[in-house]
Amino acid sequence: MPTRPRSGHACARALWLLGLTPPVTEEQLTAAWRSRITKAHPDRHATSAGRTDAANVMTRALNDARAVVAEWIASGRDWPDGRGRRVVSLADEPEPWPEREPEPAPAPVCRHTGLRRGDRVRLWPYDGPLERVTGTERDVRGGQVWVLLAGSGAARADRVRLAAYGCPVCGLCEGPAGRDDDAVVVRPCPQCLIDLRRLESRPAEAARVRSAIEARATAGRVRAETLGDPGLMDRSEDRRRWARRLRSASEEDLHAALLSAFGRAFERWAESPA
Repeated sequence: MPTRPRSGHACARALWLLGLTPPVTEEQLTAAWRSRITKAHPDRHATSAGRTDAANVMTRALNDARAVVAEWIASGRDWPDGRGRRVVSLADEPEPWPEREPEPAPAPVCRHTGLRRGDRVRLWPYDGPLERVTGTERDVRGGQVWVLLAGSGAARADRVRLAAYGCPVCGLCEGPAGRDDDAVVVRPCPQCLIDLRRLESRPAEAARVRSAIEARATAGRVRAETLGDPGLMDRSEDRRRWARRLRSASEEDLHAALLSAFGRAFERWAESPA
């Protein structure tokens, strides 16, 4: 019985976990998988049951990611973008409903602020109405990053704060959004997104990233108590305990655990609307 093809979201997450950007060849897939599996293989962590379990989890995730990307290469399907949506090629047949408006391209994440188009934010002193992010710009000469806002011009990035969210990695949170739209979005916070990119390029940053996550989890707990939101309090406390348990982990185990946590957060966010 034929199996159901993997979803675009599954492929996007697999590419991210392997550190690949489409299009990908079989040779590139093998090289990326071998590089990451070598560090996470359980045989390298046989001295501790806990470390072996963590290594087994990461190894299974990497093997599954390799299988997903390999299936995608063999199928010849168009590669998905960062949110799992199909990237349409110019050779595609027109859709059967030409009158339908095309879906907007997914918003990229700003590497300087961790924000993306569509995010809800508040401006300093953070007690005013919500604003919608339309993009970001960086002043090449001065280095200042500006956040572009719908109907409100622009504001310096250091005076813009993400609103109505709960970070599944560190537990940092904000909310409720306001009277008209009080939904709290589960998504990685800007600080975690920036730390993720540092972790991918500089594994030695793992200890600093862990400390930063613990500090943000503590701050998230305080903020959640102020908001009176039990759900946000539980998440931030869980993240604080998790970060503390990683204090005694080896450098490789810590790096693997952090990447796994970021991977789950990425998957949840990629499946949520912008």
